Amino acid sequence: MTSLLPSNAGHFETAVEAAHAERWTRMGGAVPFITTAKENPPPSFLPFLVWEFGLGMLTPYVDNLYEVIDEGVRWHRVRGTYGGVKQGLGFVGVTATLEPAWHGRAWWNSNQLRMSALPANDAPLLERIEGITRLSLPFRSDLRRGVYEYDIDALQGDHNRLDDCHLDVESGVRLYDGGTVWSFGRTAEIDHTLTEAEGIAIGNWLDVPEEGGIPWASMTYPWVTATFGWADNPETQRRELMAAWFPSRAIYLMLKDSDEAVIGYRRARAVHAVSAQFGGQYSIDGQTYAPSENGTRVYIEAMTDFEDADDVETASVSVVTALTRADGIPVGRLWLRPQDVTAATAFAETEITLPLRKTVRERIKFLVRF
Repeated sequence: MTSLLPSNAGHFETAVEAAHAERWTRMGGAVPFITTAKENPPPSFLPFLVWEFGLGMLTPYVDNLYEVIDEGVRWHRVRGTYGGVKQGLGFVGVTATLEPAWHGRAWWNSNQLRMSALPANDAPLLERIEGITRLSLPFRSDLRRGVYEYDIDALQGDHNRLDDCHLDVESGVRLYDGGTVWSFGRTAEIDHTLTEAEGIAIGNWLDVPEEGGIPWASMTYPWVTATFGWADNPETQRRELMAAWFPSRAIYLMLKDSDEAVIGYRRARAVHAVSAQFGGQYSIDGQTYAPSENGTRVYIEAMTDFEDADDVETASVSVVTALTRADGIPVGRLWLRPQDVTAATAFAETEITLPLRKTVRERIKFLVRF
């Protein structure tokens, strides 16, 4: 071994060096590894490198420490900018557009995230999105809200009696006091053809007419709904009559889980006999429809509210008529629990998987054909 001691070293220094000669030989092989350890560090090194690079604030939100080290340094260089927010959200696989508040608002330094896709879950993903965004924003900026699909802005009623009322609040719900407001929506579309058994069960069925039109004996519908001419096509008359039966009734959608247990009932907010029309206000599968007195199909739409149901998954959804509420349940209640209903007639049951969450409003559309 080559001695590294100076020429004036005494016997003691020489003896110590000789006693550790084998150790110095072993450590010599580690010198190249020490110089390249940060390029491909072993797992045991990671916590110390995270501390050395000043990236500890990311560890509650990013599980992979290799990713924290590889991408965190670049994120740190742009932290405090909108680019930093974009790069930070990449840690959790989310892309979103940052929208600053109007400068005239009281909370002028707030921002909202407009998601490109519905986040996969409320916990822990939303907590991670919130934490990383707040770390990435400029120092004086706040994260106010996150939205996807369902986004109702506050009504700006400043300097009048509407100011500071319910209309002055944006849509959404917080997961904890003082947290970010989350406002998400999801749409499901179902096209269903009413069967004879379903029609008879709900009391709305006409046999397909043969030659000669609809017989008088079958005309059990109010004459006010017969808005067609006698010379019209009998099959069209039949569909118009059956479609006109729905709007005058209270229609609900019933949600069930995989055990066939009822999760709840949501009252429909739109029930119309419709006809296909370009630019109509309702759409299913790319086709637009508009309400019509001579509509031959029925459009039914319901939307759950925030916190109607949470942490439960639907397996099917059905349309419900003739629903009877339990004693003491108000007529105007839009979401009914299973115990709030004593009787109901369901039809058009459709298998559908929807993970219900408190931050997501589920918009469910039915187009019923005859």
